[in-house]
This record gives sequence, C-alpha cells and structure tokens, in this order.
Amino acid sequence: MTKLPPEPSRTVRTPQMFRPEILVLLIPAAAKLLLHLLTINGYGIHGDELYYLACSDHLDWGYVDQPPLSILLLHIERVTFGDSLLSIRLLPALAGFFTVLLTGLLARRMGAGLFGQFLAGLCSLVAPVYLALHHFFSMNAFDTLFWVAAVYLMIRIIDGGKPTLWVWFGLVMGLGFQNKISVLFLAFGIVVGLLLTNQRRLLFTRWIWLGVLVGVLVMIPNIVWQISHGWPTLEWIANARAQKMVAQSLPGFLKEQILLMQPLTVLVWGTGLIVLLLHPPLARYRALAWCYLAVLAVFIVQDGKPYYLAPIYPFLFAAGAIAIERPLARPWMRTAIAAAVLGTGALTAPLGMPLLPVESFLKYQDVIGLRPSSGEKWAEGRLPAFFANFFGWKELAATVDSVYRALPPDDQVKCGVYCRDYMQAGAIDFYGGRNGLPRAIAGHNNYWLWGTRGYTGEVMIVLGNNAHDLQKYFEEVTERARFRNGYVLPLRNNIPIFVVRKPRQTLEQLWPKVKSYM
Repeated sequence: MTKLPPEPSRTVRTPQMFRPEILVLLIPAAAKLLLHLLTINGYGIHGDELYYLACSDHLDWGYVDQPPLSILLLHIERVTFGDSLLSIRLLPALAGFFTVLLTGLLARRMGAGLFGQFLAGLCSLVAPVYLALHHFFSMNAFDTLFWVAAVYLMIRIIDGGKPTLWVWFGLVMGLGFQNKISVLFLAFGIVVGLLLTNQRRLLFTRWIWLGVLVGVLVMIPNIVWQISHGWPTLEWIANARAQKMVAQSLPGFLKEQILLMQPLTVLVWGTGLIVLLLHPPLARYRALAWCYLAVLAVFIVQDGKPYYLAPIYPFLFAAGAIAIERPLARPWMRTAIAAAVLGTGALTAPLGMPLLPVESFLKYQDVIGLRPSSGEKWAEGRLPAFFANFFGWKELAATVDSVYRALPPDDQVKCGVYCRDYMQAGAIDFYGGRNGLPRAIAGHNNYWLWGTRGYTGEVMIVLGNNAHDLQKYFEEVTERARFRNGYVLPLRNNIPIFVVRKPRQTLEQLWPKVKSYM
C-alpha cells in the first residue's frame, strides 16, 4: 500500500480587522458609532437643526453664522436619504467615529503602544461634549474632525514626513474654514507653538507657503460672499460677544473643560499637557502644548463658549495615554484604568446626549449635581439649554397652524408668519410647510437676508412679541393663542401668538429695523 505524503501545514491567518493593532482603534470608534445610531431619535429635532435644514433649502457660499460646507453636506444627505432623523444625523455620527479613530491614530503616531492607543480612543469616546456634538447635525460635529486631522498631519510633518504634507495640511485647514471659521484659532495656536520651540524651522520652507496658498484658495468663495454681504459674520460675532456670551474667569473656564471632557479624563489630558511641556521623549511635540495654551488664552480673552475648545483635546489624550501606559505595565492596572474611564463615562454620558427619558434625566441631574454651562446669558429652566432646545418645536408649529386655519380664506391667502428667532422660523418651515402653513420670515441671522418672501404685511401671524410694541407698527393687534411647554427655555415659553393687520408701514420699510445678527 502506497503511503500518501503528509499534507502541507497551513498557516491560519487572523483577518485584518481582528488584529490587535486594528482592534484597539476600531473598538472605541465602533462603540461610539453604535451608541449614536441606537439613540439617533433622542428627544426629537434640535432647534439649531431646524435652522440648518432651512439653510439647506437656500444653498449659498456663506451664511451669517457659518460657512457653507456643512450646509452643503446636509443638502446632499436630504436629497439622498430624505428628512428622517437617521438621514439628518448619520454624517455627524460618522464624524464622531472618525474623530475617535484618529485620536487613537494620533497616539500611535506619537509613540503609544496598543493600550495607549486604546485609552486615548476611550477618552475621546466618553467625553460628554463629543457625545453631544456628534448626536445632532451642526458644523461642530465636523469641526472636531477637521482639527484632529490637521493635528495628525502636523505631527507627521514634525516627524520628518514629506514636505508635500503641508499641501494636505492647507487643504484640511481650508475645508475646515469652509465648515467653521474657528479652525483659524488652531492655525494661530500651531504658529505660536512652532515659534516658541525649535520646530520654528518648519515655518521657513517653501512648502508651507504652498500649503497656505491652497488653504486660502479653498477659503476664497466664502470670503467673497462675506465681502459682498458686508461681513455679516464679523457683525454676528461682535453682537454675540456683547449681548449673549458670558465672560468667564480662567478657573471657571477650566472647570467647564473638566466637565465637558469628562472629569476622570483630566488625569489623561492634564498629564498629556504636562508631559508635552516637560517630558524629554515628547519634546519634539512641545509645540502642541503651546498651541493648546495659546488657543485657551484666546477663548478666555474673547469670552468664547467653553465647548469652543473641545476640538483640541485629542492630541492631549494621546500624549497623556503614552505617559500613563508606560508605568502601568501590569494587565490588571490597565484593565482597572480602562474600566474606570468607561464606567465614569457611562455615568456622565447622559449629560451629553439624550439617553434617559426626560423626567428620568431631571432626577438624574439632581442626583449627580452636574450641569454644563451654556456659555450664554439666557436663563435656563428645568433642562440645560442644549436639551431644552430639542423640545416644543412640533407643538409650536401646530399651535400656529391652528391660528392660521381659523383665519378667513381671504386672509389666509395674504398671511405670513413672523418669528422672533431662527429656531421658531425653522420649526414653522419644517413642520408647518408639510401642512400648507405659509413660509416663515424672521430678522434673525440668515432669515433676515432671505427677506420678506413677498409678504405685504396686510395680515401677519406674529410670534413672541408683546402687544404694546406691535401696536407701533400695526393698527390691529389681537392675541389668538399662547404656546407653553414645561421643558423649553424660559425665553421660549409662554409665547403669545398674535394676528396683526393694517401695517403703519410696508413690510419692506419695516425690514431694516428687525435685523438681528446674533
């Protein structure tokens, strides 16, 4: 009997995505994406989202309070997938996924091992401010991603990468500007950081100027729009600083940073700042520490909202994870710190996104004793401003609709709806538009630029003013309803809804007086 030769041995290969170096990056990022997808409906549509939806119906190269990129992305989402909350919020959730992923990659690039990469991503995952920003649609969801992508390129440049990386850096900064102009603060911080360290040599190469040129070229369309409209964003910023923003001391601002980034993670990002400043093995990245301090100083001087600084923390997470990883070499130590970050992160997660029924959240808020500041002067009610702005919009539109339906048919044909702010107007356009309610007009931000929509002012439904003021502009002023909701901000509760007739001036003549960039 012939003996068969033995079969050749086969090497069993682990699938690429299950390799440890991939899993430590993917697990925190995938967990974040899954969390956002599971909670995508939350408490409903946010008032800011309603405004962005209105903006996406008016594509332009700029808006009073933002550049055009995020609005273009929202328009594409709606055309492709419709107006469901999944459609509106899918891109922010994906931006959160890539933010966490890049945080881990930053740690790897700076020298972290597998645990350091995992810990950096975990810190980015549990930060309440990131949970908030990636839960709903706004330019802020993408802002964080642009900052971390720019820093990643900067680190590669510092590490001696190809000088052509400056071109990619310029492109990312230009696109970041077209999303939110605050990316310029990062550019300022990087320049300050490089000038204060021996990495200043990087500022004196021809490639950096090519990167600057690319960035400026990408920015030009919005700059041209700003010029043609009289620099409305600068006016908006000045008004917000003077009338809306709350000035904070350095201790107060830092306290908010600790809360927004999750209290336990201060041990990571605080350590990261210290080692970037003092630890010789990370000395080549010292410019990033000075970048953080420079941007922090600017936001305090400019009375910036506390969350404005949020996009800068991923590289501090990365540096801190490197420093923590090395002395905590034993597996049980690493397991303990990861479990502590994840456990306390679960405890504070409801501060960042609507994980609990609203009444349960109110009880939770009282028990935990933490409440992030809105950074604005308006009084808050039972809910923090961020959560309060998810409530009441559909009900408001229904109340206005009932007033409109009670008008005689001849009045309905001529009637317009005037709102006090862009959230109200966005609610009327999004919810009321489906039922034939007239399109809203308002003096707030881009709604003012969209004008009177051709309304004569002969018959108007007016939200949220008072009868005495309206009588200056209309001969007939009648309150027809009131909107009340126990969860909204006090300034948006108990709102009278008037029907006004016989304007003393045309609506076009009144329009310059209602302009409100804030």
